[in-house]
Amino acid sequence: MTEPKIWEIPLPDVSVEDLFQAEGAAYNKRPPRPRTLELHRRTLAEASSLVRPVMTWREVKILGAGERELLLEEGQKLTGRLLARVAGTAEKLIFFAMTIGNALDDREEYYIKSGKTLEAFALDAAGTAYIVKSSMTAVDKIEEHCRKAALQTTFPMGPGHSYWRSLEDLQTVFYFLQPGQIGLRLTDSNLMMPRKSIAMVMGVGRDLPDFKGKTHCDFCSLQKKCQLNHFGEKC
Repeated sequence: MTEPKIWEIPLPDVSVEDLFQAEGAAYNKRPPRPRTLELHRRTLAEASSLVRPVMTWREVKILGAGERELLLEEGQKLTGRLLARVAGTAEKLIFFAMTIGNALDDREEYYIKSGKTLEAFALDAAGTAYIVKSSMTAVDKIEEHCRKAALQTTFPMGPGHSYWRSLEDLQTVFYFLQPGQIGLRLTDSNLMMPRKSIAMVMGVGRDLPDFKGKTHCDFCSLQKKCQLNHFGEKC
C-alpha cells in the first residue's frame, strides 16, 4: 500500500459572485447594494490572506465488493450502496482529504463574538467557495495522475452526503490518510475540523461502469437546490 502523499493546492480564483452563490443569494435580476458589495469585496481580500489549501491522498486496494460495502486492505471496509454500485468493479480506491486551514474559522469566531454577524456570514461563504474550488483542482490533479497510468476514475463520493449517510466511515478514511499531518481531525461525533474541509474517495480501474457524465450530486437529495451546484458539482 502506498504512503499518503501531500499536495499543496494553489489558491483558486474566487470572485465576489462566488461568495454570493455560496450564500444562496440571487442578484441576477437586481444588483446588490453598494454597501453589501463592498463588504464582500473586503471579505474576499481578507479570506485570501487566511486560506491555505492542502490535501493528502492515498491509493488503497479493493479486496472484495458486496451490495452495500467494499472490503479493503488491512481489514478495513467502507459501506454504502452507491459506493458499491459505482466502485465495486474498481481495482482500488483513492482516498483524499483537503482543508483550507483553521485561520478562517478563528477569524469567523472572532467576528461572531464581536457581534459582527454580517462579516462572519460573508467569511463563511468565502470559506465555502475556497474549499469547493480547491477540491475541484484536487480532483483534476488526481484524474490526471490516473490518466497517465491509463486508468479510469469514478466520480468522487464522500461520507456525510445524503447518498452516504454513515459518518462513521470517515474513521476509515482517517485510518488510511492520517490527515493530522495537514491539520485535520475528527470530533467524537465524526465531524471534521477545521470546518471547511472535505474527505472523499474515487474508484480507480480499467473496467468501470459508465455513468454518462453524472456526478455524486445527481444522487444527492438536494439536487439543484444546493447552492454549491454552481461551483461545478465537485463539492
